[in-house]
Amino acid sequence: MSAGQLLAEYRRARRMSQLDLGLQANVSTRHVSFVETGRASPSRDMLMRLADVLDLPHRETNMLLTAGGFTPAYSDADLSSPEMKTIRDALMVMLRNQEPFPATVVDGSWNILMGNRVHSALLDAIVPEQKRQGRLNVLELLFDPQAFRPLVTNWEMLASWMLRRLRRQLTAFPDESMRRLLSRLLAMDPPANWQQPNEDGIEGPMITFDMAIGGQRLSLFSTLSRFGTALDVGAQELLVESYFPVDDATRRFFHGFAKSNGIECA
Repeated sequence: MSAGQLLAEYRRARRMSQLDLGLQANVSTRHVSFVETGRASPSRDMLMRLADVLDLPHRETNMLLTAGGFTPAYSDADLSSPEMKTIRDALMVMLRNQEPFPATVVDGSWNILMGNRVHSALLDAIVPEQKRQGRLNVLELLFDPQAFRPLVTNWEMLASWMLRRLRRQLTAFPDESMRRLLSRLLAMDPPANWQQPNEDGIEGPMITFDMAIGGQRLSLFSTLSRFGTALDVGAQELLVESYFPVDDATRRFFHGFAKSNGIECA
């Protein structure tokens, strides 16, 4: 796909007209049209300016530049690489500070990259060993009948909400790996009416993750944190998901769970 075709796709995904894009980038509508149709070859600076106006993530900006024949603007280092040590150290501090409650680090496709000790112990207790081989995906674990699905008491509501969220992400940022993830989830017997929002049964200000484990009813909500100043593709996409107890029973359970697994918390 050419730079112009990509630009048009990103612009339409953000529901911007060529006029809107041109005005905000201080470029004529005619020039935007010429770039999109291939009648004009944009400079690197022009593509960077248009990407900034469109608020493209680093990955999409790199793709736009590469399609235009230019080198990427942002690095894309693996989290395990030496240059990412400072970030790994920061993530580990955030994960450990969340104990005795679970916390995990996921990439842009919801693959689990890191987890704190409580999260790891929870996976060991719930997910069969053969399922824990290789990289795990948060959403696939939620949909898997051999993982969290049978334990989540509000599964239909939670799974439907996550599918709609994933669909919105794809609309805003078309991405092949996310498209494949959505296809896999839709092949895992999703809720029949997942496309229809229904929050009638929700109590409180947050969507919760409700489970029943060994006769104990647990209720958690989560927050998502990301690096706001990242200049690396992977670092920008990292999400830290931290879980918090909704009630005292859930709080007591995780304090006891951590202790029973030999996890000492500060």
